[in-house]
Amino acid sequence: MRENPFPPTWLMASRAYADRTTRMLRPLFALLAAFLAGCATAPPPRGVDYPAPAAAAPAAVTPPPISRPAPPAPAAGSGLDAVFERSALLADSFYKNADALLQQVEPSGAMGVNRGWEAGTRKGGEWFIEEQRFADSIIGAGVNRNRMDLISAGLRAIEWGFAQQAMDGSFPCRDNYLGTSYFVAATAHSLWLLESTGYGRSFSGRIGALRSPLERAARWLADSRNAQVAAEAQAAHASRLLLTGYALSAAGHVLGVAEFTQAGDASVTQALQRQHTSGYFYERGGFDASYHAEGLVYLLRYYDHAAGADSQRHAAPALQRGLDWLATRVNARGVVQVAGNTRTGANQERDRTGAPRRISAVAIARAFGLAGHVLAAPRYEPLARAVISARQAG
Repeated sequence: MRENPFPPTWLMASRAYADRTTRMLRPLFALLAAFLAGCATAPPPRGVDYPAPAAAAPAAVTPPPISRPAPPAPAAGSGLDAVFERSALLADSFYKNADALLQQVEPSGAMGVNRGWEAGTRKGGEWFIEEQRFADSIIGAGVNRNRMDLISAGLRAIEWGFAQQAMDGSFPCRDNYLGTSYFVAATAHSLWLLESTGYGRSFSGRIGALRSPLERAARWLADSRNAQVAAEAQAAHASRLLLTGYALSAAGHVLGVAEFTQAGDASVTQALQRQHTSGYFYERGGFDASYHAEGLVYLLRYYDHAAGADSQRHAAPALQRGLDWLATRVNARGVVQVAGNTRTGANQERDRTGAPRRISAVAIARAFGLAGHVLAAPRYEPLARAVISARQAG
């Protein structure tokens, strides 16, 4: 039967209503389809993370950090010693033969007579922590010559020294108060030099590992009970007071321990009271040009980067008098006069190898060279070079 081309009116009305409804709902269907498609491909949105109630998860109590008094501000001339360590004077002289310096450190790190002790060939079987102090010169040469192998060897020598350290921070060898003073001074100066010149970044791990044993050694050195045992020997040798003063003050600044800087200041103050009016520092009741110069090196380092401003002002006149006196002991050819010395040049004392103590051209030239930089007094460099070039007696 053929479809009626003219449907009844009610049917036409129904179809029109359906068409209008479909057109109205089509956008809604499209939105619903898009939403369902997004849910199928994207993760649901993250909700708000509210903090848990305090009662459900109580926070752990963290102890407050140990506060230490801040060390005094370093001296105004801080850093000039680092300039000296990189100077042409040292490059032309003591740091000239870098390979020979490198050979002074065993693969283990032992130096000086400690090499024989370690190998079992040293008669008497003694070792001395002070022998490791020459690591400071090896590191200085590395900075001067830009030789990372020298710096590494110097650090190895310091590490060897701390490997012999007792639990209380001391070193079980003879003359350990003097030896510890030498070793702490060398370590503190080496770390300061590396950090001041930027080389510390390349050895940060090894330097960081040295800080704790350095603090133990400095704490043992600063302990009044240990200082009292060594008091008589310290008072008889002003150079030792200057050495210990620099060792503690420099360690205090490197480690940030004010207790050490204060103990170092006290030792330097005591040494300044042991200076003759003519300028020399007392050594065994008289003067000794060699140990006087060694004391000046430590006093100059103290003045440059370990002393506070007040201590620097007190040290300045003593430095000038001491340098002026030392200059009178050097003749026009650069030869240091040994007559009247109480410790060196005339078989008065023997060193750790058993040989008579000679005049130290190294200490005297260093004192003049360092003074030229720290005190901005270039007139001292010709004196330093003359002493280096001369053949010294005794």
